[in-house]
Amino acid sequence: MEFFIENINLLLFLPIIMCAIIGFNGLLANKLDKTTIFCISSVSSLICLVFAAVAFVYCMFNGQAVATDFPWLALENMKFYLGTYLDKISVSFLLAASFLCFLVQGITYWKLKEHNDFNRLLSYLNLFMLGLNGVFISSNIFQSYVFCEIIGVGAYLLINFDFSNRNESKAAIKSFIFNRIGDLTLLFCVLTILYYAVVYNQLSDASSLAYSNMNNVSACINSLMSEPLFVFFCSLLIFVVVMKFMQAFVYLTFEPKENTSLSRVILFQNAMITLVGVYLFIRLNPFFVDLGIGWVWTLLVLALMFVTLGVLNQLFMPFCKMMGWIEKYVIEGLISLAELLFRAVSYVCTKFQAGNFQAYLIYSLVGLVLILAFVLIFYVLLIKV
Repeated sequence: MEFFIENINLLLFLPIIMCAIIGFNGLLANKLDKTTIFCISSVSSLICLVFAAVAFVYCMFNGQAVATDFPWLALENMKFYLGTYLDKISVSFLLAASFLCFLVQGITYWKLKEHNDFNRLLSYLNLFMLGLNGVFISSNIFQSYVFCEIIGVGAYLLINFDFSNRNESKAAIKSFIFNRIGDLTLLFCVLTILYYAVVYNQLSDASSLAYSNMNNVSACINSLMSEPLFVFFCSLLIFVVVMKFMQAFVYLTFEPKENTSLSRVILFQNAMITLVGVYLFIRLNPFFVDLGIGWVWTLLVLALMFVTLGVLNQLFMPFCKMMGWIEKYVIEGLISLAELLFRAVSYVCTKFQAGNFQAYLIYSLVGLVLILAFVLIFYVLLIKV
């Protein structure tokens, strides 16, 4: 059992290796057929599920957390660490995510094995699984933010899988906006914690920024911030969690679309982002406990954020329509005009190359007229100057 715990990082490497295999297979003109690629991916996903199940049993029965850290970047007052952290909470979410990802891959093969881009879809699913596994085994909040970004990339690629469909592209754009709002807010919170850690030298050791000591982090931040600022900071943390929930259903609610097998697979896969929202809420719970009576003010701050987000969203839709109009009538018009000019020049060159003496005389006469017109305009401007 210790072997699985010590090599839990395979949960990250196996999806990366699977994406690389699918990519190289594409470069080699798909030497491996869809069934073979699916079998390899299923074995990889099953191994991840076994690792997650063993980690779940180990942490549940032993009742103790397992943490590994190694230095990644060392500064004067701060050290950044990468590693893994397994406790009852993380392994529970890890097991659920691994099982659902394995299930989605099986459903995808059953429903969409005849799809022309099945391999590409499978690579996106593995990328999404990489982000989920990374969030649930990360040892600190900074590392979790990185994997949240990977989840956002996977969600965008899945929603925009059929990029020839304009409705799908619009849904992907809106998904991207929701993801960026949530993730940039989370980045602001992470940088705020790091700022207080560096400036006040309160959180400089390896485990201080880890989830295992989030109680110490929240107590430290609460003691250093003023009460209104701490309320706003906790409101941002709750906002991040809520944005993860909202992102999960953007694909379904943005545009009316056909209820196809592909859309159901993508919706089910993206709905797993709600697991990330619940996980972050549990992990960041010490901040919310320290709020106390500040919950009332937090609700008001959240309401203001969502009103602002709603206004921006309403402004975004007309902006998309305006950009669509510009693309359709202005950009395409300029392209058509350029094509017309190129065709005209090509026609003239073709006639000139035909060797017709009559055409040669006509072109010479046109060239002479243009030269005279240029000389006349030049002298008129010269006289006026």
